Amino acid sequence: MGRIAVAVIVSSWIIPISILVNRIVPDPYMDEIFHVPQAQQYCKGNFTSWDPMITTPPGLYFISLAYVGYLFPGMFCMQAVSSFSGTCSSAILRSTNAILGVICSVLVYEIITRLRPALDERKATIYAVVLALYPLHWFFTFLYYTDVASLAAVLAMYLGCLKRNYILSALVIEQA
Repeated sequence: MGRIAVAVIVSSWIIPISILVNRIVPDPYMDEIFHVPQAQQYCKGNFTSWDPMITTPPGLYFISLAYVGYLFPGMFCMQAVSSFSGTCSSAILRSTNAILGVICSVLVYEIITRLRPALDERKATIYAVVLALYPLHWFFTFLYYTDVASLAAVLAMYLGCLKRNYILSALVIEQA
């Protein structure tokens, strides 16, 4: 058990539920009507466009842009902007949060093992998996909202503080 087990267990439900959500709700839902078009502007290279209805920093859009570039490196390297922006569908953008959801669960595992070093690995794994099911986190993991990226940044910052790596911790929270 351990961080890999946490990632595998959490992925085992995030992947099928993400597929199900994208089949049932293929178009932007609720606040996604603001976030998806904004991220798609970034995918087109239009970094000066900003929807005034959005009240959060653009961190998630930059993370998504890097993620899409990682998924489709050939398109990114060839600078096929129209094809590259076409890859920023609602489903692909939502998968950014699915990946961040798995990262959050691993960060929670790392925090648990730091705070409770006497706790055996199996219990720490179970605690991290249970916390990954927290209802608010669970809901936003399958949609393109800023909550999961924000939580990942806060957890990474906190873990950095626990490891006494204050510079990295400050950089993480500064970028969020």
